[in-house]
Amino acid sequence: MTIEIYSSKKQHILYDADHLSQIDGTFFDPEFWKHQNRLTEPSGGRGQAFFVDHPDGFQYLLRHYRRGGLAAKVSQDKYWYSGLENSRPFQEFRLTHELFTAGLPVPQPLAARVCQSGLFYQGDLMTLKIPGATPFAKFLPEPDQHQLWWNVGSMIAKFHKWGLNHVDLNANNILVDCNAKVWLIDFDRCKKMPVTGQWQEENLQRLRRSISKLTCREVSDDLWQALQKGYKS
Repeated sequence: MTIEIYSSKKQHILYDADHLSQIDGTFFDPEFWKHQNRLTEPSGGRGQAFFVDHPDGFQYLLRHYRRGGLAAKVSQDKYWYSGLENSRPFQEFRLTHELFTAGLPVPQPLAARVCQSGLFYQGDLMTLKIPGATPFAKFLPEPDQHQLWWNVGSMIAKFHKWGLNHVDLNANNILVDCNAKVWLIDFDRCKKMPVTGQWQEENLQRLRRSISKLTCREVSDDLWQALQKGYKS
């Protein structure tokens, strides 16, 4: 994967030149794809993500960075600019690229854009869509999913052994494809950490809380034990 930067005025794009021979700002414009009837259903979430049916035959996932919580009352999608390499799109692209190169189950990163405006910037990220992927959250109501929970635990362990601290590990950021392979997505603000520490257990407990919130009940002991067995395998 050859990573290059394209800049035009206050717009800077970090991209995979092996996959994308040409790129400009229209690549990140939902209206551009909508007018070509290539913009499909929103994937949900505050990131305002969309699926793009690209003419090259691939399906892309386009996500615009948006703030959450109290910060969104000040600005929904503007961030303080302190350099390209400190921007959230560039950092997430580079981290996802590291994980992808290491052979971990993550979507292939294609491009990240930063649009600078004075002291602030807006950002976008484009990745390849994982074919046939469904959020783990959709499987939570189904009984007797012990093997799936084991697989989820095993997947998380691979990332933890690499050193990934996923700061938003929840049931919607874990995907299951049509072959039952488990994937991890959304690495905004995530970091590589020393393998020793408490952050791994904090990740797991964050996931458990997210599951309880989605299902409105405590996670059953047998399913959580299946996840832990996969994690320790």
